[in-house]
Amino acid sequence: MKDPFSEIVKVLDECESIACFVHKSPDGDALGSALAIYNFYGDKKRISIYSPTLYPEVYSFLPGIGSVIVYNDFSSDVKGADVALFLDCGDIGRVPGFDFNLFREVVNIDHHESNGNFGSYNLVDPDAPATSTLVYELLKRSRAGVIDTNVAICLYTGLYTDTGGFRYSNTSEYAFKVAGELVSYGIDPSRIAFEVYENYPFRRMKLLALALETLELFVDGKVAVMTVYKDFFDKVGATPEDTEDFVNYARAIKGVEVGIFIRERLTGGVKVSLRSKSYFNVSEVARIFGGGGHNHAAGCELDLPPEEAKLKLLAVIKERLG
Repeated sequence: MKDPFSEIVKVLDECESIACFVHKSPDGDALGSALAIYNFYGDKKRISIYSPTLYPEVYSFLPGIGSVIVYNDFSSDVKGADVALFLDCGDIGRVPGFDFNLFREVVNIDHHESNGNFGSYNLVDPDAPATSTLVYELLKRSRAGVIDTNVAICLYTGLYTDTGGFRYSNTSEYAFKVAGELVSYGIDPSRIAFEVYENYPFRRMKLLALALETLELFVDGKVAVMTVYKDFFDKVGATPEDTEDFVNYARAIKGVEVGIFIRERLTGGVKVSLRSKSYFNVSEVARIFGGGGHNHAAGCELDLPPEEAKLKLLAVIKERLG
Protein backbone atom coordinates (compact mmCIF):
# COMPACT_ATOMS: atom_id res chain seq x y z
CA MET A 1 0.00 0.00 0.00
CA LYS A 2 1.29 3.44 -0.91
CA ASP A 3 2.15 5.82 1.91
CA PRO A 4 0.20 9.09 1.36
CA PHE A 5 2.72 11.02 3.49
CA SER A 6 5.63 10.01 1.27
CA GLU A 7 3.68 10.61 -1.93
CA ILE A 8 2.51 14.08 -0.92
CA VAL A 9 5.91 15.13 0.44
CA LYS A 10 7.40 14.20 -2.94
CA VAL A 11 4.75 16.21 -4.80
CA LEU A 12 5.22 19.29 -2.62
CA ASP A 13 9.01 19.11 -2.49
CA GLU A 14 9.42 18.75 -6.25
CA CYS A 15 6.88 21.29 -7.51
CA GLU A 16 7.72 24.96 -8.16
CA SER A 17 4.46 26.55 -7.04
CA ILE A 18 1.70 25.76 -4.53
CA ALA A 19 -1.70 27.41 -4.18
CA CYS A 20 -3.13 26.71 -0.71
CA PHE A 21 -6.90 26.84 -0.26
CA VAL A 22 -8.76 27.19 3.04
CA HIS A 23 -12.50 26.87 3.53
CA LYS A 24 -15.08 29.61 3.90
CA SER A 25 -14.91 31.29 7.31
CA PRO A 26 -11.44 29.84 7.94
CA ASP A 27 -10.57 28.84 11.49
CA GLY A 28 -7.25 28.51 13.28
CA ASP A 29 -6.61 25.01 11.99
CA ALA A 30 -7.15 25.93 8.34
CA LEU A 31 -5.12 29.14 8.56
CA GLY A 32 -2.41 27.60 10.72
CA SER A 33 -1.98 24.68 8.32
CA ALA A 34 -1.77 26.92 5.25
CA LEU A 35 0.61 29.39 6.87
CA ALA A 36 2.85 26.56 8.07
CA ILE A 37 3.22 25.53 4.41
CA TYR A 38 3.87 29.16 3.46
CA ASN A 39 6.58 29.63 6.07
CA PHE A 40 8.18 26.23 5.42
CA TYR A 41 8.42 26.45 1.62
CA GLY A 42 8.14 30.20 1.07
CA ASP A 43 11.77 31.01 0.29
CA LYS A 44 12.05 28.18 -2.24
CA LYS A 45 8.73 28.13 -4.09
CA ARG A 46 5.92 30.43 -5.14
CA ILE A 47 3.32 29.94 -2.41
CA SER A 48 -0.14 31.52 -2.49
CA ILE A 49 -2.93 31.23 0.08
CA TYR A 50 -6.53 31.81 -0.96
CA SER A 51 -9.60 32.20 1.21
CA PRO A 52 -13.19 32.68 -0.03
CA THR A 53 -13.97 34.93 2.96
CA LEU A 54 -12.22 37.15 5.47
CA TYR A 55 -10.46 35.49 8.39
CA PRO A 56 -11.12 36.40 12.05
CA GLU A 57 -8.99 39.27 13.32
CA VAL A 58 -7.72 37.20 16.26
CA TYR A 59 -5.43 35.32 13.86
CA SER A 60 -3.65 38.48 12.73
CA PHE A 61 -0.63 37.46 14.86
CA LEU A 62 0.17 34.41 12.73
CA PRO A 63 3.44 34.75 10.77
CA GLY A 64 2.68 35.47 7.13
CA ILE A 65 -1.03 36.21 7.61
CA GLY A 66 -0.70 39.25 5.35
CA SER A 67 -0.10 36.91 2.42
CA VAL A 68 -3.64 35.46 2.56
CA ILE A 69 -5.62 36.54 -0.51
CA VAL A 70 -9.37 36.87 -0.02
CA TYR A 71 -10.90 36.26 -3.44
CA ASN A 72 -14.26 37.42 -4.74
CA ASP A 73 -14.24 35.68 -8.11
CA PHE A 74 -12.18 32.52 -8.53
CA SER A 75 -11.69 32.86 -12.29
CA SER A 76 -10.27 36.38 -12.07
CA ASP A 77 -8.62 36.47 -8.63
CA VAL A 78 -6.87 33.09 -8.42
CA LYS A 79 -3.67 32.27 -10.30
CA GLY A 80 -2.81 28.76 -11.43
CA ALA A 81 -0.02 26.72 -9.84
CA ASP A 82 1.63 23.32 -10.09
CA VAL A 83 -0.27 22.11 -7.03
CA ALA A 84 -3.58 23.08 -5.48
CA LEU A 85 -3.34 22.20 -1.79
CA PHE A 86 -6.64 21.96 0.11
CA LEU A 87 -6.22 22.24 3.86
CA ASP A 88 -8.99 21.38 6.34
CA CYS A 89 -11.66 21.35 3.62
CA GLY A 90 -14.13 18.55 4.27
CA ASP A 91 -16.01 19.39 1.09
CA ILE A 92 -14.68 20.92 -2.12
CA GLY A 93 -17.81 23.07 -2.18
CA ARG A 94 -16.32 25.06 0.71
CA VAL A 95 -13.94 26.58 -1.85
CA PRO A 96 -16.48 28.18 -4.20
CA GLY A 97 -15.67 28.27 -7.91
CA PHE A 98 -12.66 25.98 -7.77
CA ASP A 99 -11.28 25.16 -11.25
CA PHE A 100 -9.29 21.92 -11.56
CA ASN A 101 -7.93 23.03 -14.94
CA LEU A 102 -5.63 25.61 -13.34
CA PHE A 103 -3.56 22.99 -11.52
CA ARG A 104 -1.48 19.96 -12.42
CA GLU A 105 -2.17 18.17 -9.14
CA VAL A 106 -4.75 18.54 -6.37
CA VAL A 107 -3.66 17.54 -2.86
CA ASN A 108 -6.29 17.16 -0.16
CA ILE A 109 -5.20 17.15 3.52
CA ASP A 110 -7.97 16.99 6.09
CA HIS A 111 -9.34 15.31 9.22
CA HIS A 112 -13.10 15.52 8.60
CA GLU A 113 -14.96 12.21 8.45
CA SER A 114 -17.20 13.64 5.72
CA ASN A 115 -14.29 14.34 3.33
CA GLY A 116 -14.96 12.97 -0.15
CA ASN A 117 -11.31 12.34 -1.14
CA PHE A 118 -11.60 14.73 -4.07
CA GLY A 119 -7.87 15.18 -4.65
CA SER A 120 -5.46 13.37 -6.92
CA TYR A 121 -3.59 12.80 -3.63
CA ASN A 122 -5.53 12.47 -0.39
CA LEU A 123 -4.36 12.46 3.20
CA VAL A 124 -7.57 12.25 5.22
CA ASP A 125 -7.48 10.96 8.80
CA PRO A 126 -10.62 11.53 10.93
CA ASP A 127 -8.66 10.36 13.98
CA ALA A 128 -6.17 13.21 13.68
CA PRO A 129 -6.91 15.90 16.29
CA ALA A 130 -6.35 18.62 13.69
CA THR A 131 -5.31 19.06 10.07
CA SER A 132 -2.26 20.89 11.39
CA THR A 133 -0.98 17.66 12.97
CA LEU A 134 -1.09 15.98 9.56
CA VAL A 135 0.81 18.91 8.06
CA TYR A 136 3.35 18.62 10.88
CA GLU A 137 3.98 14.95 10.08
CA LEU A 138 4.42 15.87 6.41
CA LEU A 139 6.90 18.65 7.07
CA LYS A 140 8.95 16.42 9.39
CA ARG A 141 9.46 14.09 6.41
CA SER A 142 10.48 16.86 4.00
CA ARG A 143 14.03 17.83 3.16
CA ALA A 144 12.97 21.01 1.36
CA GLY A 145 12.81 23.25 4.42
CA VAL A 146 13.07 23.44 8.20
CA ILE A 147 10.45 23.64 10.91
CA ASP A 148 11.37 26.89 12.62
CA THR A 149 9.59 28.97 15.24
CA ASN A 150 7.26 30.59 12.70
CA VAL A 151 6.17 27.24 11.30
CA ALA A 152 5.67 25.88 14.81
CA ILE A 153 3.54 28.88 15.87
CA CYS A 154 1.18 28.24 12.95
CA LEU A 155 0.93 24.50 13.59
CA TYR A 156 0.47 24.89 17.35
CA THR A 157 -2.28 27.46 16.79
CA GLY A 158 -4.10 25.04 14.51
CA LEU A 159 -3.89 22.23 17.05
CA TYR A 160 -4.68 24.49 20.02
CA THR A 161 -7.81 25.97 18.46
CA ASP A 162 -9.20 22.74 17.00
CA THR A 163 -8.97 21.07 20.39
CA GLY A 164 -10.62 24.09 22.02
CA GLY A 165 -7.53 24.89 24.04
CA PHE A 166 -7.10 21.15 24.76
CA ARG A 167 -10.65 20.86 26.13
CA TYR A 168 -12.47 18.90 23.39
CA SER A 169 -12.77 15.14 23.02
CA ASN A 170 -10.13 15.10 20.25
CA THR A 171 -7.51 16.07 22.85
CA SER A 172 -5.59 12.80 22.75
CA GLU A 173 -2.23 11.69 24.09
CA TYR A 174 -0.91 12.24 20.58
CA ALA A 175 -2.24 15.82 20.58
CA PHE A 176 -0.20 16.59 23.70
CA LYS A 177 2.83 14.84 22.20
CA VAL A 178 2.71 17.06 19.11
CA ALA A 179 2.07 20.15 21.23
CA GLY A 180 5.15 19.35 23.31
CA GLU A 181 7.30 18.88 20.23
CA LEU A 182 6.11 22.18 18.77
CA VAL A 183 6.91 24.01 22.01
CA SER A 184 10.48 22.73 21.68
CA TYR A 185 10.89 24.94 18.58
CA GLY A 186 10.82 28.01 20.79
CA ILE A 187 7.17 29.08 20.70
CA ASP A 188 5.40 30.73 23.63
CA PRO A 189 2.12 28.84 24.34
CA SER A 190 0.90 31.51 26.75
CA ARG A 191 1.19 34.19 24.06
CA ILE A 192 -0.76 32.08 21.58
CA ALA A 193 -3.46 31.44 24.20
CA PHE A 194 -3.66 35.19 24.84
CA GLU A 195 -3.87 36.08 21.14
CA VAL A 196 -6.58 33.49 20.43
CA TYR A 197 -8.82 33.82 23.49
CA GLU A 198 -7.99 37.07 25.30
CA ASN A 199 -7.43 39.68 22.60
CA TYR A 200 -10.86 40.21 21.05
CA PRO A 201 -11.91 43.53 19.50
CA PHE A 202 -14.48 45.43 21.54
CA ARG A 203 -17.11 45.10 18.80
CA ARG A 204 -17.05 41.31 19.19
CA MET A 205 -17.94 41.58 22.87
CA LYS A 206 -20.80 43.96 22.07
CA LEU A 207 -22.03 41.48 19.45
CA LEU A 208 -21.76 38.63 21.93
CA ALA A 209 -23.90 40.58 24.39
CA LEU A 210 -26.67 40.83 21.79
CA ALA A 211 -26.30 37.16 20.89
CA LEU A 212 -26.54 35.99 24.49
CA GLU A 213 -29.89 37.76 24.80
CA THR A 214 -31.28 35.34 22.19
CA LEU A 215 -30.34 32.15 24.11
CA GLU A 216 -33.17 29.62 24.36
CA LEU A 217 -33.43 26.11 25.80
CA PHE A 218 -35.34 23.25 24.18
CA VAL A 219 -35.89 19.50 24.60
CA ASP A 220 -35.97 19.60 28.41
CA GLY A 221 -32.87 21.76 28.55
CA LYS A 222 -30.74 19.43 26.42
CA VAL A 223 -30.51 21.82 23.46
CA ALA A 224 -29.51 25.49 23.53
CA VAL A 225 -29.92 27.85 20.56
CA MET A 226 -28.24 31.22 20.10
CA THR A 227 -28.85 33.48 17.10
CA VAL A 228 -27.15 36.47 15.52
CA TYR A 229 -29.40 38.41 13.16
CA LYS A 230 -27.86 40.43 10.36
CA ASP A 231 -29.01 43.75 11.80
CA PHE A 232 -26.88 43.02 14.89
CA PHE A 233 -23.74 43.69 12.85
CA ASP A 234 -24.74 47.25 12.01
CA LYS A 235 -25.79 47.94 15.61
CA VAL A 236 -22.28 47.34 16.98
CA GLY A 237 -20.09 47.70 13.87
CA ALA A 238 -19.14 44.01 13.88
CA THR A 239 -18.56 41.52 11.05
CA PRO A 240 -19.57 37.87 10.53
CA GLU A 241 -15.98 36.86 11.30
CA ASP A 242 -16.46 38.18 14.84
CA THR A 243 -18.86 35.30 15.61
CA GLU A 244 -16.23 32.54 15.62
CA ASP A 245 -16.76 30.15 18.55
CA PHE A 246 -20.04 31.79 19.66
CA VAL A 247 -21.61 28.32 19.53
CA ASN A 248 -19.52 27.26 22.52
CA TYR A 249 -21.51 29.59 24.78
CA ALA A 250 -24.65 27.63 23.91
CA ARG A 251 -22.98 24.28 24.56
CA ALA A 252 -21.43 25.47 27.84
CA ILE A 253 -24.76 25.67 29.68
CA LYS A 254 -25.23 23.09 32.42
CA GLY A 255 -27.41 20.20 31.24
CA VAL A 256 -27.08 21.05 27.54
CA GLU A 257 -25.88 18.29 25.22
CA VAL A 258 -26.26 20.14 21.89
CA GLY A 259 -25.44 23.77 21.24
CA ILE A 260 -26.73 25.45 18.09
CA PHE A 261 -25.51 28.79 16.77
CA ILE A 262 -27.45 30.36 13.90
CA ARG A 263 -25.95 33.32 12.05
CA GLU A 264 -28.12 35.13 9.55
CA ARG A 265 -26.07 35.73 6.40
CA LEU A 266 -25.92 39.24 5.01
CA THR A 267 -27.08 37.89 1.64
CA GLY A 268 -29.91 35.78 3.05
CA GLY A 269 -30.22 32.35 4.60
CA VAL A 270 -28.21 31.19 7.60
CA LYS A 271 -24.93 29.60 8.57
CA VAL A 272 -25.29 27.03 11.37
CA SER A 273 -22.70 25.74 13.82
CA LEU A 274 -23.46 22.63 15.87
CA ARG A 275 -21.60 21.36 18.92
CA SER A 276 -22.24 18.47 21.33
CA LYS A 277 -20.70 17.56 24.68
CA SER A 278 -20.57 13.78 24.83
CA TYR A 279 -22.86 11.29 23.09
CA PHE A 280 -24.74 13.14 20.33
CA ASN A 281 -23.32 13.04 16.77
CA VAL A 282 -23.97 16.49 15.30
CA SER A 283 -22.29 15.64 11.98
CA GLU A 284 -25.24 13.36 11.15
CA VAL A 285 -27.58 16.33 11.57
CA ALA A 286 -25.33 18.60 9.51
CA ARG A 287 -25.23 16.08 6.66
CA ILE A 288 -29.03 16.02 6.49
CA PHE A 289 -28.86 19.70 5.61
CA GLY A 290 -25.96 19.42 3.17
CA GLY A 291 -23.15 20.12 5.63
CA GLY A 292 -20.67 17.99 7.53
CA GLY A 293 -17.95 17.93 10.14
CA HIS A 294 -17.01 15.86 13.18
CA ASN A 295 -19.05 13.93 15.73
CA HIS A 296 -18.97 16.80 18.21
CA ALA A 297 -18.44 19.78 15.88
CA ALA A 298 -20.20 20.30 12.58
CA GLY A 299 -21.97 22.90 10.48
CA CYS A 300 -24.20 23.58 7.51
CA GLU A 301 -25.92 26.37 5.60
CA LEU A 302 -29.65 26.71 4.95
CA ASP A 303 -31.43 29.04 2.57
CA LEU A 304 -34.08 29.83 5.17
CA PRO A 305 -34.85 32.66 7.59
CA PRO A 306 -33.36 32.09 11.07
CA GLU A 307 -36.61 31.07 12.76
CA GLU A 308 -37.52 28.52 10.09
CA ALA A 309 -34.02 27.09 10.16
CA LYS A 310 -34.21 26.78 13.93
CA LEU A 311 -37.47 24.82 13.78
CA LYS A 312 -36.13 22.41 11.16
CA LEU A 313 -32.92 21.79 13.11
CA LEU A 314 -34.77 21.28 16.38
CA ALA A 315 -37.18 18.80 14.79
CA VAL A 316 -34.31 16.61 13.59
CA ILE A 317 -32.32 16.88 16.79
CA LYS A 318 -35.31 16.22 19.04
CA GLU A 319 -36.15 13.04 17.11
CA ARG A 320 -32.57 11.78 17.45
CA LEU A 321 -32.15 12.74 21.08
CA GLY A 322 -35.14 10.58 21.94
